[in-house]
Amino acid sequence: MIQLSYLDYLSIEGRSFLHRLGPGWKIIGMLMVLSGIVLLRNLFGLFSLYGILLAFFFICRLPLRIFFLTLYPLIFTVLFIFISGFQLHFILLVFLKALSGSTGVVLLLATTPYPLIFRTLGRFLPSLLVTALFLTYRSIFILLKVLEETQHALYLRGGFQWKHPWRSLHNISNAFGHLIIKGIDASEKMYESMMLRGFKNKIHYRGE
Repeated sequence: MIQLSYLDYLSIEGRSFLHRLGPGWKIIGMLMVLSGIVLLRNLFGLFSLYGILLAFFFICRLPLRIFFLTLYPLIFTVLFIFISGFQLHFILLVFLKALSGSTGVVLLLATTPYPLIFRTLGRFLPSLLVTALFLTYRSIFILLKVLEETQHALYLRGGFQWKHPWRSLHNISNAFGHLIIKGIDASEKMYESMMLRGFKNKIHYRGE
């Protein structure tokens, strides 16, 4: 499991051109990626966008182990397979949008120290919204930890077996519900611990 500290280490110690680029430019680039994800409706455009992001990932020589962070959203997009009625075009469209978004976010976080990201956002966005984004960022890693524990528990209990597809689907749905509940609980505990340490719904940076 990728630790938050490791991602922070990569963002500080990296020496690629993206690491040297100002955080404002990278945030603008991320906004362009998100705009492309929303506006593009054809597979060629999304394949091109995803290909460009992958090229940046390998040009920056980021460790392959953090690439797996970009694949986690696929766990939730699997639900669209059933909603779409197994239409291949729609499935690929959703998967490429999810992969493009997650790859862009991982690139941003792995090449920019998070205090710089939120300090830059704080210049243009309300402090409440920046705080919400910060808590979401920290909660993602809490959710990943809970996901890892849920995967281990599901594996040890034989939760997924090809010979029993309906039983496996039932176990996976229970695990998904457990993941959501545990994630919410862990996020609430994190927020409560921050409040006990004097958090006042605003992030303060050095120099403020």
